[in-house]
Amino acid sequence: MIRLLLSAVIGFFVASVVLRVADLDAGWEWAFGVSLGVMVPLMILVTIGRTFAGARPARPQDVEAALRENRVSLAKVLETRATGTTINDQPLCEIRLVVASRTRPAYTTTTRSVINLGRLPGLQRGAVVVVAQLDAERPEVALLDPAPAGWQDVADRDTHVRDLPEAPVWDAPPPRGRDRRGLVRIPAVLLLVLALVGFGARVWPVRDEALALVQGTPLEEVQAEAAGAAAGTGGEEEQPAPAVDLFSAAHTRPAIDDLVAVAGGSQFTEVGIYGDYIVAEGLTAPGEPTTDRYTWRDGEAARDGAAPIQPDPAALPDELFDVTAVDWSLVEPLVAQVPELTGITAPGGPSVLVRRATDPGVTTPVELHLWVSDEYYDAYLTADATGTVVSMHGGRPGSPAEAWEAAHGG
Repeated sequence: MIRLLLSAVIGFFVASVVLRVADLDAGWEWAFGVSLGVMVPLMILVTIGRTFAGARPARPQDVEAALRENRVSLAKVLETRATGTTINDQPLCEIRLVVASRTRPAYTTTTRSVINLGRLPGLQRGAVVVVAQLDAERPEVALLDPAPAGWQDVADRDTHVRDLPEAPVWDAPPPRGRDRRGLVRIPAVLLLVLALVGFGARVWPVRDEALALVQGTPLEEVQAEAAGAAAGTGGEEEQPAPAVDLFSAAHTRPAIDDLVAVAGGSQFTEVGIYGDYIVAEGLTAPGEPTTDRYTWRDGEAARDGAAPIQPDPAALPDELFDVTAVDWSLVEPLVAQVPELTGITAPGGPSVLVRRATDPGVTTPVELHLWVSDEYYDAYLTADATGTVVSMHGGRPGSPAEAWEAAHGG
C-alpha cells in the first residue's frame, strides 16, 4: 500500500532533517535527498488516489449485471459541480442525483465522474441521465455513457423522472474495510507505527548519540564525540598517512608488484607514475584481448574496471610489455635529472609514463617518457630502458632540453 510506504518514508525523512540540523548525519548525508526524492512522488500518488476515489466508471461486467438485476435506471440531475481537478483536460465533477430506482423508492445520492467537456452541457440541473446502481445494497451509481441499447431513447422521452422532487438521501455506511471515499481503511495507529519505524531506521546508525541527547547530554558534546568516533581516534583528529614517493626506488617496484598481484599477470600496455599514485592499463586477465585500468594509491592497488579506450586486438601484442622485466630503479635518477635538463622545477615533480618504445631514438623495447611543466613552460624527455635520455623537447630558454630540440630540428 502506497500510504503505508509513505508513512515509513515520512518518518525516515523527519529523522533525516532532525539529524541534519543537529549535524549528526555524517556518512548519511545522502539520506535527506533520497528520502525527499521518494517522499514527494509518493505524496503525489496518494493525493491523486484520494482525489479520484469514488470516481470508478462502470465496467462492462458491472453494466451487464445491473441490466440483469434491474439496477439500470433513470436519474435526474440536481447539481453538477466541478471539483477543480482535471485529467486529460476533462473535469472531475461531483453530480447530485435523484435516482428513480426500479427496485426501491427514489433516493438522492452523489457520484463523482470525469466528464467529457462535450457532454457537460447535458448534465445541467434537471437533465435526465441513465445510471447503474453498482451494488443492490448500496446507493452508489455510475453514469452510463454511452447508455445501453434503448435507454437513451427512454431518457429523451421521459417526463416522469424530470418532474421528480428531491428525494431522501440514501446515506449508507461505508463498505466493510473502506472509508467514505472508498479507500481501504488504514488505522491511524498503524500509520503512526510505520512512521516511527521509518524514524527509528534512520536514527539507528547514530543511536548512541540520539540516546545521549535524550538523556540530556548537551548537543555540542554529542557532536564532538560523534566527530571523534568518525575519525576513529576517540575525539582526536586522525592525521593522514604520509604520502609515498613513488619515484623513490624503494617504493616504485613494490607498488608495481602490488599492481601485478591485483591484475593476475604482468602484461601491461602502460604505467603512469604521478609522484604519490600510479595509473596503469593492463590485460583484464592473462590471454584476454581486453584491458582494465589499475591504480595504486594510499598503499593499496585496485582494479578500476575497463580501460576507457580498448586496444585493437590485432595490435595489442605490440603494445604489451612485461612490467616485471623493467628496471624500475631507473625512475628515481631520471626524475632527479629533470630540473637540470629542462630548467623547470615543479612542486609535485614530473610525470613518468612507461610503455613500448615509440621514439625513433630508443633501441630498447620499452621507453620511459617524462614530462614536466610550470606556469610558463613545459618539457618532454624520453629515455630508453637503460636510463639513457635520447630526446628532449621544450624547457626554459637556455636549458639543455631547449638546446637539444633546436639542434635536432624540433
